[in-house]
Parts: sequence; C-alpha cells; structure tokens
Amino acid sequence: MSGIAWAIAGGIGFGVFQAVYRRVTRVIDAYTATFLLLVGATIALTAVAGLTQDLSLLGSAPPSAYVAFVLTGTVHFFFGWTFLSMSQRRVGASRTGVVVAATPLVGSVMAWIFLSEPLPVITVLGILAVTGGVILVARTGSVDGEGTTGVPWAGLGAALTWGTSPLLIRWGLEGLPSPLLGLTVGLAAASVLYAFGIGARNRRLGVDFPPREALAWVSLSSILVAAALAAQWKAWELIEISVAITLLQLATPTVVIVAPFITGGDAERPTTRLVAGMVAIVSGSMLVVWTGGS
Repeated sequence: MSGIAWAIAGGIGFGVFQAVYRRVTRVIDAYTATFLLLVGATIALTAVAGLTQDLSLLGSAPPSAYVAFVLTGTVHFFFGWTFLSMSQRRVGASRTGVVVAATPLVGSVMAWIFLSEPLPVITVLGILAVTGGVILVARTGSVDGEGTTGVPWAGLGAALTWGTSPLLIRWGLEGLPSPLLGLTVGLAAASVLYAFGIGARNRRLGVDFPPREALAWVSLSSILVAAALAAQWKAWELIEISVAITLLQLATPTVVIVAPFITGGDAERPTTRLVAGMVAIVSGSMLVVWTGGS
C-alpha cells in the first residue's frame, strides 16, 4: 500500500474506533477508559509485532530511537489524550473539536520548520479547507451551555501535542525503521505513565471496577485503535507529514456517519453546516493528495 492509502485507512479506522469508543465512555470515566484502552492496544500490538516484525531491530536500535518513541508515547497519548479529556469536560466536546481542528496546521508547519518538508501554497489551501471542515462538523453538534467559557487551553494543548508527535516519530524511525515496533514502544511507555496516575487517582476516589459489558467494548476499541494507529504510523514513514496529518482528519466525517449505527443514537440531521463541513474535508483531502502525495 502507498503512504496515502495507509493515511486514508488510518483516518477512517480512527473514525470507526471513536464511534465504538463512545460506548465505553458512557459507562466509564474518561481517565480509566483511556488507561484500559492504552493497555489493550499495547497488548494487541505486542502480539502482532512479535509475529510479523524483525525483533532483532530492537537490539540494534540506538538509544536515541527509544528516547524518541518514549517521548512520542508520552506527548501524544499521555498528554494529548489527557488534554482532550480535560478540554471536553471543561468547555464541551464541540468547542474542543473546533480547537483540535488546528492539528493539521500545527503538524504541517512543524514539519516545514524542523524537517524542511515542502509546503506548497495549494497544499496549504487544502489543509485550510480540511481544518475549516472539521470546525464546521464539530460546531454542528454544539449545544447552548455546553461546558464553560474561557480560553480552551487544554484543547490547544492537545492540538500542539498531536501536531508535534509526528516529528518525534520520524526521528525515532531513523534508528528503529519499524513503525509497528516504535508504536508498541510508545504505547507501552504511555501505559506505564498512566498506570501510576490512574492508580493514585483511583485510590483517592475509590473508583469501582468497570462492568463486564464495558470491558468488552474496551477490548474491541483497543483492537480498532491499534489497527488505526499502525496505519497512521506507517503513513508517517512513507509520505510527508502535511499530507498524512491532513488525510487523517477523514476520521471526523467517518465518526459522524457510522456513530449512529454503532451507538444506537439518532442519526445526525444533514444540516447545511454538516454537509458543507464534510464536503470541505473531502475536497481539501483530495487537493492535498493531488499536490503533495508521494
């Protein structure tokens, strides 16, 4: 598969994962759910990597590769996913979605500055179209009184961490040329960090053990997110960050389309804003593919 195909698969896969994951967050608090998701995805990826990858690469990789991947797991999963949960609780899901829509812009500019990746004007226009589309879709589901007002610093933190992590992935792959092994290392590091944090939190609050039904949905979510992340990391290896990070935003229309069938809720009404947002995302993605894909 080409890098573009991997990025599209990763974006769509992550959208399906988000729809399934909603079943989890309905009955488990966000922090416990994130920890269980990280552990489950780590176990799934460890099994797949052990069967499919050249494990001798782990012994020959320099320490700098491990540092890069551990930092990636810390930045992207531990801080990024925590910032997302904090932002949704403070300012609501819709406002958080608007702010996080800046991720493609952050990642593309970072790659342009630190990796000297080209950033043609037409590609920038495609990125802006996708960003605008994500904002429109995110605002479609807004409700008055959701969250609180103020600057969504946590949402900005999520966009910054997710826009920065592709740089760390690229640097790590220079020493350990296996996206799957690198991803497994990063997820394991994030799981360990979360274990300390969630353990202290649960001891303080006395959180109950999750119900069996929730664990089943967590297991399915872990498999889906592991597959989506593996596709995403493969895309980081093969194509420019600006292209990959933009195509990954296909997760937004995907989750809107499939969520009603998975969560059992009412289908999203096809408002003008929602349709315009989806058209912008798809059109912008096609423009980025046309100008920057390799």
